[in-house]
Amino acid sequence: MKYSKITIKTNTATSELVAYFLQKNSVDGVCIYDKNDLNNPTWDYADENAFENFEEEVVVSGFVSPEKLEESLYLLQQDLARLTDAGSLKTEVETVDDESWKDEWKKYFKPQSFGKIVVCPEWESYTSNEGEKVLLLDSGIAFGTGRHETTALCLKFLQQIDLSNKSCCDVGCGSGILGLGALLLNAKDCTMVDVDEQAVSVCHHNAKINGLLDKCNILLGDLCDKVDRQFDVVFANLTADILLILAKQIHQIAKSGTTLILSGILEERLPEVKKAFEEIGFVQHDFEQMGAWCALRYQL
Repeated sequence: MKYSKITIKTNTATSELVAYFLQKNSVDGVCIYDKNDLNNPTWDYADENAFENFEEEVVVSGFVSPEKLEESLYLLQQDLARLTDAGSLKTEVETVDDESWKDEWKKYFKPQSFGKIVVCPEWESYTSNEGEKVLLLDSGIAFGTGRHETTALCLKFLQQIDLSNKSCCDVGCGSGILGLGALLLNAKDCTMVDVDEQAVSVCHHNAKINGLLDKCNILLGDLCDKVDRQFDVVFANLTADILLILAKQIHQIAKSGTTLILSGILEERLPEVKKAFEEIGFVQHDFEQMGAWCALRYQL
């Protein structure tokens, strides 16, 4: 099967907005290739060869079926026209085979350190340092590798709380990076739920290759329909819109003392997310921001 690959060149400051516009306009598997990510001072390790794969401008790419290409480009150009100081915004389109674009992202995915946790692609090798927990990952084309700010913020919060012998729930688990990370940090068990069948399959695979499958309960479906217990720690790295929809359901799986970590919130949507969760009893304990993205740590 053939797909149309849309590539836009921009800068670091605007790359997340460009990626959002791509995703919004019916484009699947959006990726951001920014060599500045490899200069992150909080990382302990980045493969030097990885720099060779990056261009000077930030490259944002996504894929769309050919029959949707004309409409997607029209809507995309309307959104891009609103941006200023966003780099060249040069847009290119090429036709690719489905197998080639499914694997293209792998050449950019290298071992990355997030404090105690090192996220390492399943096909790469990494020699861990003392105190590091290595999380092997095959993220699939559209699920978290940890490089995105929203996931990095969650991993930071997870390392700031005591997870020993705690039960966890990963709402919208994607690749399973957060739930599996929690288990590596000594959580007792983790229920991981997602409405995407591919996400559940990828998560199951990652749990297996890390030897953590026996501590996982991986579920396909809606949170409210599938989860009927309460947890010590709940984390949801989604979007503001989905968090607002799920607020009451998340409250149902929490109990007195539950820690809640929310991420995937754009700065301009922060007030309404805070209002929704604080109205149902959650008390803010911490806040972090990276670029335009925000994360909150609450307790019930």
